[in-house]
Amino acid sequence: MINSWKLSDLGCQINGVYIGCLVYADDIILLSASVGTLQKMLDICYASGTDINIMFNAKKSSLFVVGKAHTATIDCLKMGPDTISWSNELKYLGVYFKSGRTLLINTQITMRTFYAAANAIYSHVKYASEITVLFLTETFCLPLLSYSCEAMNYTKQQLNQLHTCWNRAYRKAFHMNSWESVKELQALRGRLDFVHIYAERKLLFLSKMSHMENDVGKCSVDIVKDKVFSSFYNIAIVNA
Repeated sequence: MINSWKLSDLGCQINGVYIGCLVYADDIILLSASVGTLQKMLDICYASGTDINIMFNAKKSSLFVVGKAHTATIDCLKMGPDTISWSNELKYLGVYFKSGRTLLINTQITMRTFYAAANAIYSHVKYASEITVLFLTETFCLPLLSYSCEAMNYTKQQLNQLHTCWNRAYRKAFHMNSWESVKELQALRGRLDFVHIYAERKLLFLSKMSHMENDVGKCSVDIVKDKVFSSFYNIAIVNA
């Protein structure tokens, strides 16, 4: 199926590298700059799937627009005899995206999940020490807040909101007031705040990608590394 898309030369490319399809297990994303081309890619998907006895579920599939035309009314596309509808939201590998002029990340769901997990812990640790509560929060809640963050480009507002979530977890664990700063506490415990957790993971992620033999990975790093590394350099300077 992937070879059929490559040979058709339909879909998006970056610096001559084909990225028309992103495949992880049975989760497939097709990327196209035009609706007509996307329909042709869906036709290939249906034909190739029929040849190897795979039936795609159109009801669990969705169409998603990013760019100037995100508010335009576009006819639904076909997957064989079935119709696929357009959606303003997309969930892929546990990450929620929103349609817009640029690709938007829905961090509200991430924060709700984090608070639900944190409250579940707080309800069962009435007599536990502060360090124990912090350990449980770091083990079970922080991964929910930081899941895939190294691959995300958060807005400044979103990063501040996630940063606030993690600071509130510290205040709750150590019985601090909402106006008290947790910077000194984090420093004494040898912990990072969320902004620096995000920066550290992003830099490690890009460093690993730069050593990949995969052409798509290398190409992606070449495009974003200058902007990302310069912004994190500024963070390092401010906190030196």
